[in-house]
Amino acid sequence: MLMLHYVRASHEERELKRLAVLIADNTTLPPSPDGSTPDLPATTPIPVQTPQEPVMLAQYRGLYEQNTDMAGWVRVDGTGIDYPVMYTADDFYLSHGFDKAESRSGVPFIDKRCAIEPFGTNTIIYGHHMKNGTMFAGLESYEDEEFYKAHPTIHFDTLYQQGEYEIIAVFKSQIYRKSETVFKHYNFLNAEDAAAYNEYIASIKALSLYDTGVTAAYGDELITLATCAYHVKNGQMVIVARKAAFPLS
Repeated sequence: MLMLHYVRASHEERELKRLAVLIADNTTLPPSPDGSTPDLPATTPIPVQTPQEPVMLAQYRGLYEQNTDMAGWVRVDGTGIDYPVMYTADDFYLSHGFDKAESRSGVPFIDKRCAIEPFGTNTIIYGHHMKNGTMFAGLESYEDEEFYKAHPTIHFDTLYQQGEYEIIAVFKSQIYRKSETVFKHYNFLNAEDAAAYNEYIASIKALSLYDTGVTAAYGDELITLATCAYHVKNGQMVIVARKAAFPLS
């Protein structure tokens, strides 16, 4: 059973990495190792865009045609994280792949409470912590401050815009009971005002494993990457970053 688990996880990872090849080459979906092409579910065609509408980035058009649940792409250098990001009104991609078939690995997905197009103050993206080191397991590397110094940014593209994000805080937390009156980072989605925004930033920096020297001001767009951690029950490894006003690389 353990061997079957790793074989299945390896297959699921290969399928997602083929999507990364697609956006890099901007070509048709490459065949599977056995020579077959996966059957993807029929989806709604992309509407004809007018000059007033945002223009979808060319590298994502093909993938979006195959699955219109796609909302963007996340890449974190040095970790192996290089995946599509999905968005639905539920947690469907916690247990399903890009082709919508059942999957242990799932696909990184945006918290269903978040807003997209336009995105809100804080976009929270979840991914599994797979034992084979895939999906968001690579976030563990950020426990090492030296690793952070070598990889201080997250790349997150929407379908319409490329983005680079500077890491503000790296910390471990957990999912708390609703009755517990503690700071719950995962409930910060949109800032009501500058005071609420600043309080959130102060809270995550207080939790951070080290000082990144980066902060954010009211109005800055944030991204949060979260995965399971095992220091406590229902633990989480969390990285919060702010969108850079200009390209960093």
